[in-house]
Amino acid sequence: MFELSCFYDYCKTNHVDVIPYIGVPQPGATVRDGNYYAVFLDFSKICSARLLRGVCCHELGHIATGALHRVDSPYELVERSEYRANRYVAQRFLTEAAFRDAFRAGYTELWQLAEYFDLPEQDIKNALTYWSERKEIDFNK
Repeated sequence: MFELSCFYDYCKTNHVDVIPYIGVPQPGATVRDGNYYAVFLDFSKICSARLLRGVCCHELGHIATGALHRVDSPYELVERSEYRANRYVAQRFLTEAAFRDAFRAGYTELWQLAEYFDLPEQDIKNALTYWSERKEIDFNK
């Protein structure tokens, strides 16, 4: 499971700045300048601890995989970077085993899983899609 301490420990160890900044287009954004990374968090768009956890988890996926894109590049696709960040989150925090544990505990609905993992429903949906469609895992077995 993801803990905010995972994000902040990773950032501290890897010299990634975490900067509160109002005006980022999304609640969170990761930028790179050479080998230097920074994560901008717009707390005016982050209305809950669960959303903060989801934003930090996702941005950690971008940093750890280097999955960033140039805004003005016709060759780098936003979707590709987002997929790589989401895949990292699924493989590292929302694993097949973690979902199986949640299902065994009786959490089956998307909202229940979001509460169980304390992450936004969209993050849960992305991970479930990764495991069921990309890895062809059948959680009904």
